[in-house]
Amino acid sequence: MLPENTKSSLISQIEAAYTSAPNYPHEEAIRNASLVAMQFMLAAKANRLDSCPMGGFDADQFTEAFNVPPRYIPVMLIAIGKAAVPARPSARLPIAKTIVWNGF
Repeated sequence: MLPENTKSSLISQIEAAYTSAPNYPHEEAIRNASLVAMQFMLAAKANRLDSCPMGGFDADQFTEAFNVPPRYIPVMLIAIGKAAVPARPSARLPIAKTIVWNGF
């Protein structure tokens, strides 16, 4: 559906991004997977489910146990279900203290 010149331009930009920096594909995979995980967790909450992201797992063992093809990078595990007990209160700073507008 894209005009040919727009399509060609986008392909060139994507190819340049993925070939100019050796770590870019790995970093982009983690960034995209993290955004998907966030949306997944928000969708779970919207459906009255609880979730918890988990890092610190052995990615090699996970890959082997679940026959994950080598082109995929395990980024995090997400537990999803109904909480047995309410979560503890958050100790996060108020949003007004964590967002910077128009500079530092």
